[in-house]
Amino acid sequence: MIAAEYFDAIRRLPMRSLRDLTGGAPCVVLSPHPDDESLGAGGLIAAAGDAGQRVEVVLITDGGASHPRSPSYPRQRLIELRRAELEQAAALLGLPPDHVHHLGLPDTQAPTEGPPFDAAVHAIAAICVHAGARSLLVTWDGDPHCDHQATARIAEAVCRKHPEIALWAFPIWGWHLDPAEPLNRPQPDGLRLDITAQQARKRAAIDAHVSQMTDLIDDDPDGFRFTDQTLAPFVGRFEYYLKVSP
Repeated sequence: MIAAEYFDAIRRLPMRSLRDLTGGAPCVVLSPHPDDESLGAGGLIAAAGDAGQRVEVVLITDGGASHPRSPSYPRQRLIELRRAELEQAAALLGLPPDHVHHLGLPDTQAPTEGPPFDAAVHAIAAICVHAGARSLLVTWDGDPHCDHQATARIAEAVCRKHPEIALWAFPIWGWHLDPAEPLNRPQPDGLRLDITAQQARKRAAIDAHVSQMTDLIDDDPDGFRFTDQTLAPFVGRFEYYLKVSP
């Protein structure tokens, strides 16, 4: 199967309810960088809040590598900006401040093994247990970004320790794979979530990540910025979740 076929199949996943995704119980969303939570699961977060379900978001890295050569936003200032953007986005989605957690790992250095990996697994598992989570949502392991792949591995390890927690994945950068790229994967299994009622709040949360969505930081030729094309998969009326067997 090539990427184009795989993602066409994702777009055709059956439409299901929030309860089908979370079981009506608390859930935890893992975000490799500040903005992944809003892009991939902003509708879910808002919908769960609307339904009175507890949601916790865990930010894995500090986001400090998006504009590495900016004189006006050196690393620590950028980290502080992106943290503030996440807090604003979370508030727009209805999350209380104490439901947002920061592991504080360096951007591009999320671990895949060793003591830092074990520490991340332990920290996230503790958040899941404290929240009473029955589902864990994470970026897709096929996303072509090292932090997204590492975060997926961390989530799998958490769910192996706690098999009562269902694991779901949401693509971010996978949507922009070369359509002809071969994917050695089975047919996707999962669901579409209709977020029409939450769509405006999700877009506002995405827009709250101003450093990533605008030319606010305009003095780094290597700086990252979303475009209308790269945002397109995230601003429609559906979110897509793939069932993962850890």
